[in-house]
Amino acid sequence: MPSKGKARKEKTRPLEGEVLMDEKTARRVRLTRWRRLLTGLAVGLIVGGSIGLYASPLLRVQDIEIVGATAVSRDEVLSLTRLDGDSMMRLDLAAAERRVESIPMVQSARLERHWPRTVRVVISERAPWAFWQIGPDRYVIDNEGVVLPGSAPLQAGPTILDVSGPPRLAPGDHVDRDAVILAQAVLQRVPQTLAMNVVTLEYSPQQGLALTTDAGYRVVVGDSQNVDYKLAVWKAIEGRLGRETMAGHVLDLRFGDRPSFQ
Repeated sequence: MPSKGKARKEKTRPLEGEVLMDEKTARRVRLTRWRRLLTGLAVGLIVGGSIGLYASPLLRVQDIEIVGATAVSRDEVLSLTRLDGDSMMRLDLAAAERRVESIPMVQSARLERHWPRTVRVVISERAPWAFWQIGPDRYVIDNEGVVLPGSAPLQAGPTILDVSGPPRLAPGDHVDRDAVILAQAVLQRVPQTLAMNVVTLEYSPQQGLALTTDAGYRVVVGDSQNVDYKLAVWKAIEGRLGRETMAGHVLDLRFGDRPSFQ
């Protein structure tokens, strides 16, 4: 028999499959389980909230504001955006911009989200710059060579005579852009560089751009490459021959350092 006063020590034996842990470890395990549970609930709330917001009428396009449209029809812009009622969270703004930019008078369009339910359309319109004339028909173009509607306001502007005679043009068509760029350059630089004015501008696919001056002679400039060099050659030839001598003749600057004078 065991002696009195001595407590009997009993061995604790784990059940099969049971893992014994101390209180600190058990507390850490419980905390980890709670964290996992709370993380799962948070993810569920976020996913559920996102789905709810996506389907909610509170985040659908209900207002479309148009800024910068004066010559462009606002109704046409609205019809081309095709965003009314769409979810603000999933708008294809780039596609809508391309549709609005298909309007001939629109140079660029930028669409912006304004939460919670408004889309703003910011339009930059094309400005009339010159006339492109084919026979008796004159078309208004902008400084990029885009044909604008005939009603586009243009008080006065240069006329580029196209002698190639292509078919009739429609708003949105493009004339030769390089010729338009070159026309802008010579109209500005010829008076500055040579102290004379451009009287007429003429275009053909074979020669490019040609002009006549108030000094009474014709200059074939060609394309917009090396404009400064062409003007320098022009000035040097006029200085050598004299302005009066050149009257009634043609100076061809298309061939770089091999200009011709006829």
